[in-house]
Amino acid sequence: MYNVAVIAGGDSGEYEISLKTADNIFNQLDRKLFNPYLIHFKGSDWSYTSESGLKYVIDKNDFSLHIDGEHIVFDVAFIAIHGTPGENGKLQGYFEMIGQPYTGCDRFSSALTFNKYFCNLAVASIGVPISPSLHFYHDDPVDYDRIERVCGYPCFVKACNSGSSVGVTKVHNREEMAGAFAEAFKYDNQLMVEKFVRGRELTCGVTSVYGGIRVLAVTEVVASNEFYDYDAKYTAVGHKLLTPADIPADKERVVRDYAERIFHHLDCRGVVRVDFILSEDDGVPYFLEVNTIPGQTALSIVPGQVTYNNLDLKEFYTKMVKEAMEN
Repeated sequence: MYNVAVIAGGDSGEYEISLKTADNIFNQLDRKLFNPYLIHFKGSDWSYTSESGLKYVIDKNDFSLHIDGEHIVFDVAFIAIHGTPGENGKLQGYFEMIGQPYTGCDRFSSALTFNKYFCNLAVASIGVPISPSLHFYHDDPVDYDRIERVCGYPCFVKACNSGSSVGVTKVHNREEMAGAFAEAFKYDNQLMVEKFVRGRELTCGVTSVYGGIRVLAVTEVVASNEFYDYDAKYTAVGHKLLTPADIPADKERVVRDYAERIFHHLDCRGVVRVDFILSEDDGVPYFLEVNTIPGQTALSIVPGQVTYNNLDLKEFYTKMVKEAMEN
C-alpha cells in the first residue's frame, strides 16, 4: 500500500474549486493500492484532519505527518491545487528540493504555462496560432491608442498568473478598460490585453499516463455567459459541454495536433487541458491557454473526456500516481 497525499486548497480565487477537485480525486483513488490522506493548504498552514476531527500539521522538513507516534511519509503527492502554489511551479520546486515525488508537470513547465502572456510567446514559437496581445505590469502607463490599434474592441483583459477565468474581463470600449485593469490587478501585478476572436470555444485534454502522449478528446464549451467564465465553469447551468465537439474532421485534427504539440514542447506530464477558440472569420483554432492542473470535479471536462474514451477514472488516477512514482 502506498501513502498518497491529495493536496487541496491554496491561495487563489480557485480555492473552493480545488477542494472539490481534490475530493473527487480522493474518492476515486483505489483503496486496494493506496492510503490517501487529504492535505489542506492555506498560506503556511498545511495540515491533515483525521476522521475524528483531530488536526495534524505537516512537517515541512520532509513533507510528512506525525500521528500518535507514527511517522507517515508519502510515496506521492497528488497536487490538486488550482492557482498558487500548486499550478505555478512553487510547490513543484519545493517537492523537487526535498525529493518528494508528485503528480503533473515540473516546476518550469508549471511556471511557464501559468503565465498567460509568456506561455503565448512559447506556443507561438512552435507554430501554433495565437491572438494578438499586449502585456502590462502594474506601474506601466496604459497606452489606450495602442490597445485599440493592436487588439481593438471588444477585447479581453486577463490577469497573467491566474486560472479559471479569475481576473478576466471582456471589454467593449475604452471606457470599460480602467475597470478591467483594476479587476485584473487584484490577482496579479501583470496582465495581458488580448484581441477578441469570435468563434467556438474548444478544449482538449492530453495525458501521458498511458505511455506516450495521448489526446483524450476535443470538447466544445457552449457558455450561457459572454464567455466561459468562472461561473460557467463550475455551475451546471452555466454551460453545455459537447464531447466530441461537432466540428469538421479537419479542424478536429488540427486542434488535436496543436494540443499534442504543446504538451510535448512544453514538457508537460500527467494530464493537462489546452483551450482554443475556433475563429468564425478564418477557421483557425487560436490557442488560449494551458491548464496544467485542470478542474476535476464531477462537472469538469477532463473526467468527462476520460469516460468518453471508455477509460476507467479509478484506473486513470492510479496511472497518474504510478507515473509520478516512476519519474
